[in-house]
Amino acid sequence: MAVNPEGTLIASASGRGRVIKIYSTDGGEVVQELKRGNSNAEINGLVFHPNSYLLACTSTKSSIHIFEIKKAVDKCIQTR
Repeated sequence: MAVNPEGTLIASASGRGRVIKIYSTDGGEVVQELKRGNSNAEINGLVFHPNSYLLACTSTKSSIHIFEIKKAVDKCIQTR
């Protein structure tokens, strides 16, 4: 699990490590869903870039995934 620097977003990975969801801290709704891959993996880490528009994910698959957070999430970031 990870929280963005502004405290407006929370990222959480599924138990199988295939899906990452980004939630708004204001209402708890899912604002974006990301797919890491088709095979199961243990997620070792999630971290937001300081600008909050990128999210990095590491897993037991010896890979790093970097996701761009869509502009719809911009509303949550600029709330504070």
